[in-house]
Amino acid sequence: MESRYRAADAAQFVETYGPRWGEDLALRVYTSRLLGQEPDLVLHGGGNTSVKTRVTELVGDTTDVLYVKGSGWDLGAIEPEGFPACRLAQLRRLCELPSMTDEQMVSLLRSHMLEPSAPTPSVEALLHAYLPFKYIDHTHADAVLAIVDQPGSKQLVREVFGDRVLFIPYVMPGFALAKKVADLFRALTRAGREPNVMILDKHGIFTWGENAMESYERMITNVTRAERWVEEAKPISRRTISSPSPDACARLAPMIRGALARASGERWICSFRMSPQMVSFCDRDDLEEITQKGPATPDHVLRTKPKPLLLPPLSPEDRNKTKATLDAAITAYAEDYKDYFRRCAAARPGDRRELDPWPRVLLIEGLGAFTVGKTRKDAEIVADIYEHTTGVIEQATANAGYEPASELDIFDVEYWSLEQAKLKKSAGQGKPLDRHVAFVTGAASGIGFATAHALLAAGAHVTLTDRDEAALARAAKPLVDAHDDRVFLLPCDVTSKDDVRAAIRKATLRFGGLDVVVSNAGTAFEGPIHGEQGDSALRASLEVNLLGHQNVARFAADILIQQGAGGVLLFNASKSAFNQGPDFGPYAIPKAALIALTRQYAVDLAPHNIRANAVNADRIRTGIFGGGMLEARARARGVGVDEYFRANLLRRETTAADVAQAFLYLATAEATTGCVITVDGGNAAAFPR
Repeated sequence: MESRYRAADAAQFVETYGPRWGEDLALRVYTSRLLGQEPDLVLHGGGNTSVKTRVTELVGDTTDVLYVKGSGWDLGAIEPEGFPACRLAQLRRLCELPSMTDEQMVSLLRSHMLEPSAPTPSVEALLHAYLPFKYIDHTHADAVLAIVDQPGSKQLVREVFGDRVLFIPYVMPGFALAKKVADLFRALTRAGREPNVMILDKHGIFTWGENAMESYERMITNVTRAERWVEEAKPISRRTISSPSPDACARLAPMIRGALARASGERWICSFRMSPQMVSFCDRDDLEEITQKGPATPDHVLRTKPKPLLLPPLSPEDRNKTKATLDAAITAYAEDYKDYFRRCAAARPGDRRELDPWPRVLLIEGLGAFTVGKTRKDAEIVADIYEHTTGVIEQATANAGYEPASELDIFDVEYWSLEQAKLKKSAGQGKPLDRHVAFVTGAASGIGFATAHALLAAGAHVTLTDRDEAALARAAKPLVDAHDDRVFLLPCDVTSKDDVRAAIRKATLRFGGLDVVVSNAGTAFEGPIHGEQGDSALRASLEVNLLGHQNVARFAADILIQQGAGGVLLFNASKSAFNQGPDFGPYAIPKAALIALTRQYAVDLAPHNIRANAVNADRIRTGIFGGGMLEARARARGVGVDEYFRANLLRRETTAADVAQAFLYLATAEATTGCVITVDGGNAAAFPR
């Protein structure tokens, strides 16, 4: 591992943040980001850093403070606001107390903060306060874990890091760890061997220095030493196997997601990790032995559960066998987890709320890892953590063997009282489409865009498709900025079966399955159908406004049926299905047929608990009225353009957002199928009958 510290970059951080926050904190931000952006050191909120400095309070007093990483911040993108300032003297006094509960510790930490609205300090703040160094860095470096997750780790640490290393036997993070470090640090310094690095068994590494560069580069030097030792002791030998088929994974994903939904009663967002390392790992002969021992460090249990679920090769072709295999495996995993909880709860008495027993990592021979979370981000974090875990496991196994923290130590972190308190706070929170996956066609503008926006606001993960890829990217930018990886953009021409099949497969692979499909793409055609022009327009319109919807519904239905967890097909029809306009037959006829298509899907798919509904909108200002069509339709009705949009019973213009709310309702109306909702401000001639 190489140092990425650059004096010019450090100076830029001082220039940017120094005037407000001071040079010490500006440099603390810089080197914290260097650590956080190196995944072999820190993953997704892991690790913590601090700096001790002096600040002048509002009343003019100069106070020694500890700036320490705050809860919820990621080192890779941390800002000065992510480092709450705590009064150092008071924190050091807390370190001398004989005992303290975790709740007391958090309360006292907050009581000694300079800014009450700042984030809660890291649970390792007291440890940072006790150590007598200006800058302190802590990471969960993979190479260090590969050493401390072996038998005889204390002797190995001495061998790798020398006599001045301070080795801390595994202790739960928080007050107990701070006390243990204080006792051992004193003993070592009294013996005349002040440590230059600290290694926490089954946990990670601490380094320090009198300036930011010194602490950071000590981290890089010591982690490099660990990397070299691990590689030279016994390099990993991996099999080279062929890459899995993304198509096969896309067909299996909804089957796995559906099995999890049937077992848990919840929908999940899922992701396949098919990297060469992950696929090779899943092909190991000793996979069951090495994966069932626990995570690389107990902190990871909060994301990955104690163990992954192991699955044999699965075939998307044999649906019945695959379904039976998945159902049995997930049930067995849940029973094993419940046994683990009962066993550990008996050994660690206390008031605990049992967590859900469902796997977060499923290892599939020949395919890699299928990871699970409440969001796409959660699923990807699980995948990142477990992929790094595979490297730690393989490196440790290649040497003396993989020996992570004990089952009870893992349980203590998973059922930490501070984590249990978070569960109580979050109970009942959520949005109606959390954990749902939606697919919207024609999403670059108008009703499609408005519907995608509404679904995202309701918590869904949404794939937006459109024939015009550039227009889609421009229109969707604010959605991507606001919702990040819950948005997925794909080009798709609904008149092309291949395009639709590929888009639905890619969306399925991205999020694990489908729940809500909004078939919206369409365009307007006009002309008298008894003439050549109208006849040609009708045939072209049928391809887009009827068969395009059939393409979407057909391939989406296949995914929903494989998933076996219900879902809904939603179609954008039109009031023209019930109330045709003059010379508008090429548009109205396919839309009337679309209502019949909707009802047929409602009948055919009801046994699979898949609903089918339509929305009839009218006179929405969208691109469908381009090229002079708006003016032509207004003339056909004998009104002006603005009056055309308000010519309804309510005398109000209906918007794309109004239509989107109808789609949103139907997406959540679990007892409604075969329904047509009219959104047009009121048109008696178009009342459904």
